[in-house]
Amino acid sequence: MNARADSGPLSQSAIFKLYLPLAFSWVFMALEAPICQSVLSRLPEPTLNTAALLIVMTLSIWIESPVIDLLSTSTTLVKDRAGFRVVRRFALAMMALVTLAHALIVFTPAYWAITLGAMKLPRDVAECARLGMMIMVPWSAFIGWRRFLQGVMISRGQTKQIGFSTLSRVVMVTLTSGALFFAFHNTAFDVEPMAIVTIALVVSVAVEAGFVHMVSRPIVRELPEMAPTRKDLSTRSLVKFHAPLTGTTMVMLIGGPLVSAALSRAANPVDVLAGWQVAMVVTFLHRTIVFALPEVVITLAKDDQSVAALRKFCVTVGCFASGSMVLMAATGGDAAFFRGPLHAEAGPAHQAHLAYLAAIGLPIVGAIQSYLWSAPQK
Repeated sequence: MNARADSGPLSQSAIFKLYLPLAFSWVFMALEAPICQSVLSRLPEPTLNTAALLIVMTLSIWIESPVIDLLSTSTTLVKDRAGFRVVRRFALAMMALVTLAHALIVFTPAYWAITLGAMKLPRDVAECARLGMMIMVPWSAFIGWRRFLQGVMISRGQTKQIGFSTLSRVVMVTLTSGALFFAFHNTAFDVEPMAIVTIALVVSVAVEAGFVHMVSRPIVRELPEMAPTRKDLSTRSLVKFHAPLTGTTMVMLIGGPLVSAALSRAANPVDVLAGWQVAMVVTFLHRTIVFALPEVVITLAKDDQSVAALRKFCVTVGCFASGSMVLMAATGGDAAFFRGPLHAEAGPAHQAHLAYLAAIGLPIVGAIQSYLWSAPQK
C-alpha cells in the first residue's frame, strides 16, 4: 500500500515513512566502500591498489549506466503483470548488453586504449585495475536485476524489505573480504589485494539480487493482470521512456572516468588518484541519502500540493547531508576517518582532505537534481 493516505494533504511525515527504508538501503550500500577500502589499505601496496580501485569503480559504474535507471523505469511503468513482463524482458536485454560491453572492454585491446590512451593512467595503475575489472564482469547484471525488482516493490509501497536486502549485501561484503583477507595471510594461498575486494563486491551484489528476487515474489504475484487505468506498454514506448534517463545517467557518471583521467595527469598521480578514492568513500556516505529521493518523488507526486511538499523534503535532505559534511570537515573528523578506519597513508590522506572540502556542495546539488528529474513537469 502507498505511504500516502487516500485523503488529505501529503505531509512530511508521510514522505519520510516511504523514504526512510530506501535511505537506509542506500546507507547500507555506502558502507561497502569503506569496508573494502579498510581491507585494501591493510594489504601490500595500499596506495597503488586504492588508486586502481578508483578506476575499477568509475569504469564499472559507468558501464552499468543503462541498468541503473531500471529502478525508476520499473517504479513508474510496472502497474500490472502485463507491464511487468514487458519491463522484465527489457531489463534482461539491458543486463545482457552491459555485461557484454564490460567483457568486450576488459578482455580486448580496448581496455588499454581507454586506460593508457584516453585516460593517460600510470601503467602500474592500469595493470592493477584490469584484474578487478575482469572479476567485475557480472556486477552490472546483478545490479540490473536487483534494481528492476526493487522498482516493482517501490511502486506497490513495499519498501521495508529493500533495506534488509542491502543489509545482506553489507554482511556478505564484510564476510567475504574478511575471509579472503585471512586467506591472504595464510601462506597456502596467494590472493591479489585487488581480487579480494572485487570478489567480495561481486558476491555481495549477487546475494542482494537473490534476496530481492525472493522477497519480491509475493508482490509480483499480487499484481493485477491488467490495471484499470492501464495504457498499452510496448517495447518501443518503454525504450522511449528509459532512453532519456539512461542518457542523463551516462552523462552524469562519465564524470568519474573524466575526473580520474584529469587526476592521472598530476605530478604525483598515484597519490592523487588514491586520495580521491578515499575522499569519495567518505563523501558517498554523506551523499547517499539523496539517492533515495527520485523514487519517492515519482511515487508520491500527485498534485501541486504534493509536489510542493516533496520539493521541501528534497531540499531539507540535501541541506542536512551537506551540513553534515561541513561539520565533519570543521571538526577534523574527515582527516581522522581517513587515517583511522580507512588507514590511508599520509600522501593520499592529505589529498583526500582537499577533495572532501571541494565536494561539500554535492549532496544539496544532488537533492535538487533528484527533485527536478523526478517531479512531473507542467
